[in-house]
Amino acid sequence: MKSITKFLVVFLLGIHSYTVFPKEKAVYELHSKDELFFLGEDSRAQDSKEKWNLEELETFAVTSNPLYLREKQNIGMARGDIITASLYYNPIINMQQQFMGASANAATGKPETSLIYNQPFDMSGVIPQREKVAKQEFLATIASFRDFDRLFRLRLRQNFWTYLYVTEQINYQKEFLENYQDLLDLTKLRAEKGDISFLEYDRLALERVQIEREYRNARILRAQVVKNLRVLIGISDLNSPLSIKGRLEFISTREFGIDLNDFDIEERPDLVALKIRQQRERMNIELKKREIIPPLTLGVEFLNKGNENVTGIYAATPLPIFDRKQGEILKSEESYKKLGFDVDAKRNEILSEISAAIKELQARESQLLDYQKMGLLEKNKEVQEKSRLAYIRGASNLVTFLEAEKNYLSVLRSYYEIIYLYYNALEGYKASIGKMDSSEF
Repeated sequence: MKSITKFLVVFLLGIHSYTVFPKEKAVYELHSKDELFFLGEDSRAQDSKEKWNLEELETFAVTSNPLYLREKQNIGMARGDIITASLYYNPIINMQQQFMGASANAATGKPETSLIYNQPFDMSGVIPQREKVAKQEFLATIASFRDFDRLFRLRLRQNFWTYLYVTEQINYQKEFLENYQDLLDLTKLRAEKGDISFLEYDRLALERVQIEREYRNARILRAQVVKNLRVLIGISDLNSPLSIKGRLEFISTREFGIDLNDFDIEERPDLVALKIRQQRERMNIELKKREIIPPLTLGVEFLNKGNENVTGIYAATPLPIFDRKQGEILKSEESYKKLGFDVDAKRNEILSEISAAIKELQARESQLLDYQKMGLLEKNKEVQEKSRLAYIRGASNLVTFLEAEKNYLSVLRSYYEIIYLYYNALEGYKASIGKMDSSEF
């Protein structure tokens, strides 16, 4: 009774705020540690002073996520291919001893010892060309990793904005649920006095059940987003608290310093990787042609047979009569043409992707700018408070008040959803032009 009286006094004095009494909200507030943990609301995370912003999340993720670090190892592997391609041919040493059936008295049957040293020589520049091909593949691997990094950061940021969006949902749904509990107490008081029917109280109690369900669903959704963030940033220990700081506040592209017409599609990492691989395949054609000329092997031989000692030199090389790399050359030429088509297709795909991202971003931003000019949130809050005050004073019925409350919640949900979609579109635009870092704009 004291809490209800205090509630009435506050609103009749025109104070636009609400007083929450935890003891009277025990019906819907979650105090169980197990339930908090299930909903992703570990009290340690909420009480933790360490909160992560977007930049901190990205920095930690690129140094801790095993999937990210695994992808990064491809660069080291490609560097090893360069070392392998640049190594020269190994020399060959052959030592031979013939002794079975030999006789010291027979000139032709005396024991024989020979030592042979062979050294292949690159006569057509195969090794330098092979090294150039490996270097191009190394550059393509770096570009592919940059493309992976682009998509990785995009996914991380999308989950970050989803977390903030769901948090805003939880906040205003919690406030709405608290208001309904206060309204339920007030309606019960008026029904007991005979001002209204108990039917209105029963209807309001059923409405509150629906709102509580939506509130709990939002908390479960945030728990799922937290799970995705843990995977992305590489935190596997459930005992480590994860708390995100930030709010969904609209900041225009002009304030971000972003010019939507200032981009170069040739800087997209996936397109860069395709172009580099096309150049590598062109160099590979030249490599296959050079491999037609086989290495020349020069040798030195020393032979000892009884009292005879013989030393000589020789040269050997395969004759490219039948196998002249015809199939490998044709395959490299066709691969070069195929990569050319891939580059053109990727360029058209990127142009379409950027165009769609710009249109979506402009549409979201234009809508938010209009809302900002008209003061949507302020007007929505003002109408809601006036409707509540009118119902408290008896100047409005329950149906009208409930419609006003639902409109208030609907406007909040739509507004924050548009901000969420705006930031998703903004990150999509950054990813489409290949610039995820704000310092690049």
